Amino acid sequence: MRARLRLLLRMRRGVFMVGAIGAALLAAFAALADTSLPAAWKHWHYSRAIALATTATATGAAQFADVVAPPDLYAHAQAGLTDLRVIDDQGTEIPYVIFQRLGSSKSSPLPTTLRENSFSAAAFTQLVLDAGAHAPFHNTVRIETGEPDFIEWVQVEASDDGHVWRMVQERAPIFRFRKNAHEGTQVVRYSENNAQYLRVRILDGGNKFPVSGAQILLETTEPAERVPLEMALIADAKEPAGRSAWSAELGAAMPLVTEVGFDVSAPPEFIRSVDISSSVDGKDWWSLRNAEIYRYRQGEAQQEQLAVTVFNGAAQSRYLRVQIVNGNDAPLAVAAPKLYRTPQHIVFEQQPGRSYRLVYGQERAEGAQYDLGRRVNAAKLAAVAGRLGPEETNAGWVDPRPWTETHDIFLWLVLVAAVMMIGYAAVRSLRKSAGEPGA
Repeated sequence: MRARLRLLLRMRRGVFMVGAIGAALLAAFAALADTSLPAAWKHWHYSRAIALATTATATGAAQFADVVAPPDLYAHAQAGLTDLRVIDDQGTEIPYVIFQRLGSSKSSPLPTTLRENSFSAAAFTQLVLDAGAHAPFHNTVRIETGEPDFIEWVQVEASDDGHVWRMVQERAPIFRFRKNAHEGTQVVRYSENNAQYLRVRILDGGNKFPVSGAQILLETTEPAERVPLEMALIADAKEPAGRSAWSAELGAAMPLVTEVGFDVSAPPEFIRSVDISSSVDGKDWWSLRNAEIYRYRQGEAQQEQLAVTVFNGAAQSRYLRVQIVNGNDAPLAVAAPKLYRTPQHIVFEQQPGRSYRLVYGQERAEGAQYDLGRRVNAAKLAAVAGRLGPEETNAGWVDPRPWTETHDIFLWLVLVAAVMMIGYAAVRSLRKSAGEPGA
C-alpha cells in the first residue's frame, strides 16, 4: 500500500514538472513573439527591430541609416505609412525621411525649323529639320501627324552642313491605333549629337505620310529602382478574343506594383499594346495604364521594350489584371508577367550607442511631420544600410479607440434602456389621459 502511494506521488511530481516546463517554454516562445513597447507607444500594435551594420562612426559622431520597408509591413500599416514611427531604446521618437528612386524623364525642346517635307515614290517621305547654327546636343525627334491608325518605320540621319550625312538611327517604329484607344508613340530616339540638320525618312513608299510638323528634343532619363514583388499572376481561364490575360488578388501589396515585365520568347519581332487595370472586388475594373511592348531589329542590334511602368493611384484596389492586345496576330509566346516594386527607403539619423525600432499599426495616427526632409536630400546621403527584423506584436498594446467604440454592447444597452423608458412614459401618459373625467 505504501509503495503504491509513493508511486502515485512520483507520478504527480512528474506531471507537475512536465507542466511547469511546458508553461516555461510557452512563456519563452511568447516572449520571442511579443515585445512590450514603452508606455508612450502603447497604441502602436506592431514593431520591428532595426539591425544596423554599425552603430557609430570612427569618430563617434552621428550618422544616417537606411532601411527598406518589406512588402509584408504594408499589411498592418496604414496606407501611405502614415502611422510609421522610428524610436530608440529609450522610447524617444526619431525624425525620419521616406524616399523612393522613382526615376525621371525630362524633355527639352529645341527651336526647330522644317526645311523640307517631300515624297519619293516607292521609297519614303522625307523631312529635313534645322536646329540652328549653334545647336545644343539633342537625341530625340517627335513627328506630328493627324493620322489615326498607322505603323511606320523611321530612319534618322544627322549633318553639320546639310551635305554630308551620317546615320544616327537606322530603323525605329512610330505608330498609333486610335480604333483600339492606343496613342502609341510618335517619338524616335537616336544617338546624341549637336548637328544642325536632321534628315528623317518615313520608310513607306506607297503613299506620302501626312506630317503636320516635327520637333527636335533633348531627353534625359534616370532609371528607377526596381525589385521583384514575389507574387504571381495567373492566366485567365477564359481569355477575351484577341487578348492574352492574367490576373491575381494582391491584397495589401497591390499599391506597391510599379512595373510589369514580360519575358517573350517568340516571335523575333513584334509590337503589342498592353492594358493594365485594377479592381476592388475583382468584378469592376478601371484602367491604370495603356502602353506598348516591342522587339525589332536595327541593323545588327535588337531594340526592345518589355516592361510597362504602372502609375498606381488606386490605394484601395486589391486585384490586378494584365492584358496583351493581340488583335488578329497569334498570341505571343510569353510567360506570366512579372511584377516589380519601387522600394521605400526609411532614412534616419542614428546616434552612437543607441538601438532603434520601427513601430506601426496605429489606425488613429496622423502622418508625422519633421523638418529633416527639408534639411537633407535623403536620396543623396551616404547612409549605413540596415535591415528590419521580423514583425513583433506589442504585448502591452492598448486599443486607441474610445471605450464606447470598443464595447458596442454598452451602446445597445443604453439604446434599449432609452426605448423602454420612452415606452414606459408613453404608457403612463395614456393611462393618465384615460382616467381623467370627461375623457
